[in-house]
Amino acid sequence: MLVVPFRWRWPCFIAALALVAGGCTRSKPPEGLHAGDFVVRIAIDPDPPRAGENVLHVDVRDSQDKPVDGARVALVYDMPAMGAMPEMKGNGDSKPLGGGKYDVSYGLAMLGDWYVTVGIEAPGHAPAEVKLKVSPPRNGYTVQSHGGGSVRESGPHMLEMTPERQQLIGVVYAKVARRPLSLSLRAPGRVEVDETQVGDVVLKYDAFVEKLLVDHTGQPVKEGQPLLVLYSPDLLSAQQDYLVALRSQGAGGSEQLVRAAEERLRVWGLSSAQIAALRSGGRAEPRVTIHSPRAGVVLEKNVVAGTRAMPGMVLYRIGNLGRIWVIAELFESDAPYVQSGQPATMKLPWAGDATWKGTVQFVYPTVEERTRSVRARLSFPNARFAFKPGMFVDVHVEVPLGNRLAVPDNALLASGEHRYAFVKRGEGQLQAMEVRVGALAGDYDEVLAGVNEGDEVATQATFLLSSEAQLRGVLPRWGQP
Repeated sequence: MLVVPFRWRWPCFIAALALVAGGCTRSKPPEGLHAGDFVVRIAIDPDPPRAGENVLHVDVRDSQDKPVDGARVALVYDMPAMGAMPEMKGNGDSKPLGGGKYDVSYGLAMLGDWYVTVGIEAPGHAPAEVKLKVSPPRNGYTVQSHGGGSVRESGPHMLEMTPERQQLIGVVYAKVARRPLSLSLRAPGRVEVDETQVGDVVLKYDAFVEKLLVDHTGQPVKEGQPLLVLYSPDLLSAQQDYLVALRSQGAGGSEQLVRAAEERLRVWGLSSAQIAALRSGGRAEPRVTIHSPRAGVVLEKNVVAGTRAMPGMVLYRIGNLGRIWVIAELFESDAPYVQSGQPATMKLPWAGDATWKGTVQFVYPTVEERTRSVRARLSFPNARFAFKPGMFVDVHVEVPLGNRLAVPDNALLASGEHRYAFVKRGEGQLQAMEVRVGALAGDYDEVLAGVNEGDEVATQATFLLSSEAQLRGVLPRWGQP
């Protein structure tokens, strides 16, 4: 065993301590950092930094190594949020010393990793930024990035954020790509009677109602079913004229009189069977039975027993509810996408997931002034008579838009009339791009301009990105109409 004399032990200990200290010291960054057309030298005081007041000594020179005086040196420091602890952020106070030297004082609230951004602006020079990371109580600092500033109005709107910090706040990316889009239009609707399935029973001569055979509204009727019995002196006179014309056949002009009298009875609504019975019986009948012109239900009944019915009066309105109309109230912005012939589905608010299929039959050419909505008429079968006129329903029209360039809707941020997305431009860099959008198709927006196919856009933590971008001034139109 080698024994070291005591007088040598102390120098050996000092040497070993120096070696250990040298091995633990963080590597220093280069003497001069090139940021834009500046050469920047930075020293921290004290080193290592502490929780409390600190000073950054900044030496700014141009590309010819000449001091740059009159510059505006700004400092922003922040510590990202961790768990329940919110993000901490602050600004430094800059003091020019002359000869291109500046002292920037800043206070750190606690030990840990802090990100320090030094921005430099000077007349005749492009803005520049240097990003550092200080971690008290560790010595020195780490350079995160340095280069030309991105806060100029004419330059690209860049937001620089380390991948570690992006992961910490939950940034997720998705690609802008072409995909088949389908526009889902939803609207409230109201069930109405199909007007093409409605028939009126109209009287064409004076008469009196003697008896109602269908006596209440809503009653179902079959085609040809007796509705009511009328007494009409006018009809009696017309029948007698017809019988007289028949008896005088053989005389000159009698055939014309028969045809004219028979045509008059037909116009007044007598059927061929009724005219044949009159001709075979040879006796005029002042009472006539009116039959239903179609199958359906009685929608309107405008007479009671004993009523005098005048020519032109609507006695009954009968409608077939086997097919119904739905009048849908669509947004004014949906008008360009709705066309006749498109398939549609209908749901009842209280019927769960049950749906019925129909067709868009007609889009009205005007906008409802009071509600600013566009009305569309849809046709649906109603074989079981489940839909009653006056019911409210939910209508869904699926409009295929074809293959179009699209961006996820959650990637867009709204500011007045503008839409923005954060596009990944490299490791740790995002660019705020204004996006012109077309149709909103489900979870995707059609892209008209602003981003290109293959671009990666942030789809999560966009609110945090927008807050950071506003603080750094990389959204020049944010907040403007």
